[in-house]
Amino acid sequence: MPEVRSLLLLGPPGAGKSPFGQYLSRQKIKNRRFLNFDFGQELRQILEVRPEMVNIRSDSRQELQEHYNGQELNRIRQVVEKAILFEESDRELVRKILRNFLHKINPAREDILVLNGLPRHPGQVPWLTGLARIVLAVNLDCPLEISVRRILANLDGERTGRPDDSPEVVSYRYKIYEEKTRPLLAWLERAGIPLINLSVNYMTGPEELLKKISSNEAFNLLFSD
Repeated sequence: MPEVRSLLLLGPPGAGKSPFGQYLSRQKIKNRRFLNFDFGQELRQILEVRPEMVNIRSDSRQELQEHYNGQELNRIRQVVEKAILFEESDRELVRKILRNFLHKINPAREDILVLNGLPRHPGQVPWLTGLARIVLAVNLDCPLEISVRRILANLDGERTGRPDDSPEVVSYRYKIYEEKTRPLLAWLERAGIPLINLSVNYMTGPEELLKKISSNEAFNLLFSD
């Protein structure tokens, strides 16, 4: 499978990346589908796998790779519950998660992958090699106080029951974003990958974001062969 052209969504917690990715997945622009890879959501879904399914034996190597062993599930659970980032030692696990997602959705050549939550820092960028190719990035800029207000209000109704949404945890995750993820913006500039910066306020929604992004000339890069 060739690398899938990708749109990278960046921004602190609460900026609206997940609802925007979901909104894009319901759109078809210039006959292109947007395939939403929400890394955090994918991790939470993996943790819902029943224990008896984890070590399924199969004669098919490809089928076996769609399941995760106990050590992998424990590491995923640790990352989700402690709101920490995957490290270099997790490279193959992260690649496996993305590879399984791509296998599941079977993207066509013209499809566009929306990356939300991966990569989280410059060191994770090489993990995409052979799977996804970032051609455009969108940064949703949102101050901490607005981030907390948006999360507590659950404006899009997609955050119900998430254990990582208390004000204390959000503040911690915001700090991690500033220290680890924001440097990706400088990396993108050095790599020559176009970046669209947008300011997000309390009521900014997906429709407004798409309108602003699609009016930017760089947006057309997603559709050029």
